[in-house]
Amino acid sequence: MNEIDYNLPKQTHDIFAIMARGHFISSNGTKDNMSRLYDIINNPENFDRLQAFFNVIRYNIERGNNYFYFSRLNEANSLIEQKLETFERYIDVIDLFASMDNKITIGSRFRPSEIAEECNANVRLKQKLQKIPMYRSETLLNKVRDICNLMTRDSFLELEDEQTESYKVLDAYTYLLDMINAISIYEETTGMDTNSSGIILN
Repeated sequence: MNEIDYNLPKQTHDIFAIMARGHFISSNGTKDNMSRLYDIINNPENFDRLQAFFNVIRYNIERGNNYFYFSRLNEANSLIEQKLETFERYIDVIDLFASMDNKITIGSRFRPSEIAEECNANVRLKQKLQKIPMYRSETLLNKVRDICNLMTRDSFLELEDEQTESYKVLDAYTYLLDMINAISIYEETTGMDTNSSGIILN
């Protein structure tokens, strides 16, 4: 059984190439025809066909708020734990972004120099930034640059202009916010009493 049997869109290979790497396809992305790929997946007929095809190779398309990503069917607990460990590094980043005067959220545009300047002028923000483990960074600006490179690689940010170092926050950033909310709810419910079950992340 092949792609023709499923009557799949011609962009199926491009969709797989992005999401199989653990990346997201956001509706507000512009690089690599991302918004177009989002529209293709979001088409109900295409979605059902793509889902059936990818299920055969043990992938499941997950739908978020204006973004898509892959999960693995019957994913091993060790892989889930590895994902959670990878996610932990983002908790402090999101805390920093949410604490700034101009809070960084979905659709925000910013330059690393703007964040570094505000952190340098605010002791509390500076401490938050210094707490983030980006070990090769020697200055505040370079640390912010490394954070932006990491988030761009993981498809939460998009570099819009290389000369001005202007970044845009993609819709997939909601995934990080949802994960933090889930962890917060889990901690609150498990802290109430021994019978609380909380939320299991998967």
